[in-house]
Amino acid sequence: MERPLIISNTTPLINFAEIGRMDVLEALFGSITIPPAVVDELAAKAGLFPHAAQVPSLTGISLMAPADRLLVSGFAGRVHPGEAECLALAMEHPGSLLLLDDLAARELAASNSLLFTGTLGCLVQARQQSIIPAIKPLLQELRTKSRFWISAALEDRVLRDAGEL
Repeated sequence: MERPLIISNTTPLINFAEIGRMDVLEALFGSITIPPAVVDELAAKAGLFPHAAQVPSLTGISLMAPADRLLVSGFAGRVHPGEAECLALAMEHPGSLLLLDDLAARELAASNSLLFTGTLGCLVQARQQSIIPAIKPLLQELRTKSRFWISAALEDRVLRDAGEL
């Protein structure tokens, strides 16, 4: 049986790249797979997020296209192209973990019984595994460097889950 993949959409990669902490994802997962549409989205967002274009060339990042284009087109229109390709890849590789922040993509993942987490889930897991000493400073960096938005209630929940409240 093939090993499950860690498949990332654009936003979690931008978030960690912009705060200079791709090492957190590497420590958590080793390698991360991205589809071609995510590479395109990273390149397109490089003007706004300067570190985005470098992500596909980083060690531990590998490119894989979904084989079933019909599967991709089934998700198209409901989510962005990168998310559609990520969802299709996860369907093709059972047991894989998706890194997604977009609510619509997460809802599609859940409705298809796919495993997923996002930027915040990765931070909590990294804190629980002592990869990072604290989440709160990274949340502040995410706000300023990658324009990350989080409600006060969700921030409290994340900090509580991480043992910081």
